[in-house]
This record gives sequence, C-alpha cells and structure tokens, in this order.
Amino acid sequence: MGWFFSRKVEKEEFNQFEQAVQTGFNSAKKDIHDVGVWIKHLDKENSELKDQIFVLNEELTTIKDELENVKNILSIVGERPVFKQRQTLFNKQTLFKGVLNSVQTGVQTVFLDNLSTTERAIIFVLLNSDMKLSYEDLAAMLGKRKATIRGQINSIKQKNGSLIEEVVSENNKKRVFIPDKVKHKKE
Repeated sequence: MGWFFSRKVEKEEFNQFEQAVQTGFNSAKKDIHDVGVWIKHLDKENSELKDQIFVLNEELTTIKDELENVKNILSIVGERPVFKQRQTLFNKQTLFKGVLNSVQTGVQTVFLDNLSTTERAIIFVLLNSDMKLSYEDLAAMLGKRKATIRGQINSIKQKNGSLIEEVVSENNKKRVFIPDKVKHKKE
C-alpha cells in the first residue's frame, strides 16, 4: 500500500480505491446493525420466556396448594372407594392406647369409621369452620343439593347423635355445627 502513496495516482484508480473502502465500511456498518437487531430480538425472547416461567411458577404453586387440600380431604375421607361403603360390622376399630397416636382424636378415628365418604366430607367442612353453616352453605361448598345435604346430616345424626348439633337462627334457617367439646375431644 505504500506504493500507492509514493507514485502519482490516477484519478480513476483513486476513485476505485475510495469506492472499495466505502463499500467495506458500509458492509461493516450493516453487519453491526444486523447484530444489534439480533441482540434486541434475543433480549425480547428472553423477557417473554421469563414472563412464561413466572406464570408457570404461579400455576405450579396453585396446583401444589390444591393438591395439599385434596390430601387433607382424603385423609379425612379415608381410603375406601368413593361410591361403595364397606361393611362396618367387622371393620370397627377397637380402642387401644397403642393404636392411637397423640395427633388422632376421637372424631378422626371412632366417629368417622361408620360414615360414608360424603358424610365424612360434611364433617371435614364443619371441623374446619368456626361458623354455624346452613344446609345451603354446605350444599354450595360441596356441590350437592340442599335435600341431599339434609339427608346426609340426618344420617350422621342417626349414626352418632352427639357429633353434629343443630340450631335455628333468627331467620328460621337451620344451622349445623360440631360443638367445641367434640372438636377438641381426645381419647
């Protein structure tokens, strides 16, 4: 390249050289611009992926909470089939201190042993409520009809009269609850 500046250069050669240099700079400038466009694109994709991961994380947390609730309900309901009630004549648990641990209460063992799955669900709702609930309240919570809830509560009362109490409120609605003495009873 030193020879280029040492001799007289014709104008046409100089224009060609100038055009080649300009073309090289333009190509480099375009390449840098294209790299910038790709970086912006990848950054946008990264932000969208972070948003999607955040949404998935929230959904997983919700699913974990719901699964924990289902586990709690199943622990109250028991391991029997949902639509078949096993015979209770031979499956009654005899009270023995070695069988019960300090966490189990009479409500969780003896009282629930002869109840159906749906009756256990009613007991679970009442145990976890500090309020006296009407038949309509229980029906809405369990997705059942009011008449079905009334029949199941009557069945629970026939099986164990002291487990559920019933009061009539000011607006003549029957409300049911589990008394505190039964909730906290330990054997």
